[in-house]
Amino acid sequence: MTSDFGTSKPSEENLNPAPLIALTRWIGRSPLPIFSVLVSRHGKIVYALYTSNIDPDAAHYLMSVTKSLTSALAGVAFGHQLLDGPGQSIAAAIPRKAFPDKSAYKRFSGVTLRNAMAMSALDAQVWPHLKTAAAKKLGDAFYDGPDRLTLALKQDVLTHPGRDFQYTDITPQLVAGAIEYTAQTTLLDFAKTSLFDPMQFKNEEWMHEDSRANDNASYGLRLRPVDMQKFGILYLNQGCWDGRQLLPAAWAKVSFTPWIKSNGELGKPNYGWFWWRQLFADGWVGHVADGWKGQRIAVFPEQDVVVTMTGSIEESDGDEESVFATVMNDYIIPAVDSPGDGSSNVAALEQQLGEELKRVHNGPSRFRGIDEPRMLPSAKLKERHRPFPH
Repeated sequence: MTSDFGTSKPSEENLNPAPLIALTRWIGRSPLPIFSVLVSRHGKIVYALYTSNIDPDAAHYLMSVTKSLTSALAGVAFGHQLLDGPGQSIAAAIPRKAFPDKSAYKRFSGVTLRNAMAMSALDAQVWPHLKTAAAKKLGDAFYDGPDRLTLALKQDVLTHPGRDFQYTDITPQLVAGAIEYTAQTTLLDFAKTSLFDPMQFKNEEWMHEDSRANDNASYGLRLRPVDMQKFGILYLNQGCWDGRQLLPAAWAKVSFTPWIKSNGELGKPNYGWFWWRQLFADGWVGHVADGWKGQRIAVFPEQDVVVTMTGSIEESDGDEESVFATVMNDYIIPAVDSPGDGSSNVAALEQQLGEELKRVHNGPSRFRGIDEPRMLPSAKLKERHRPFPH
């Protein structure tokens, strides 16, 4: 990856603008609270849709896409020799003083960073992944608690770490604890020096620090959509950006490798290290950072494509997975798979696409009914961020 990252026309990257026009019109007609959809190919952004008069420099709340950024930071820490590697135990990666008692230290001596990044470590389910009163209580304790790492280290371990799967927002805090203690800094500050600043991110924020300045490894990050694109392109290029190996190439590859089944005995492994493997139309295989309410970074190595989406899609709006599948299968994949015949109307179609994007950008707001300030895109910070104190 060189410093020529930027924008390009769809036709110049062998995309047909007609399906992208159809996508823009579909989103324009839909009342869905979609905030942005961006597409890049060959490291160039060829499509950038923003609704609701959103400033492209506004950062968006990414929900569980945060987990995939945490995975990358673990790789950076490994590359800097702060962590021994994915086989290192949680007990070895986190100082003894951080464990609440001897039994917890012993319990986590058999749980590795690899287990944690594969969601195969803690038996600690929270809402909304499990909609019970107990899961809601634990989730609230995690969100509001003074020390999330200590809470995580108090949880039970799965019967078979490395084989059992349980998706929970508490498990990534184990990885965050290893990074923060070894780097002696917060996730955000470590990310800024190792990834965000070299890649010229802007207006990034990591929300929901606890009272000990532990960043929330599961759902606290806010990024601009263009920076979401850059992060996906970093993985496409095996961790290299502008001639610098920011992330070890082997880590970028192995993070995508499905290690475990999220659905028990059914199907094939579909979960890597805080990345999902998903299948789309025409045999497209995507590696997806998946966030609640419609946040996505989808990386397609075979096609050299990255697709990102942000929004605030609720259950009343329909299934967010179906929404993203429609965006991909009905519009973006046809744009790539049917690039056109090079006819003279391409310039006219691209001009029309630009006009449609402006129309949607200036159209009705998608913010109606959103009562969570964190979900509203903003170039301004929403919380004060403090340095890691340990």
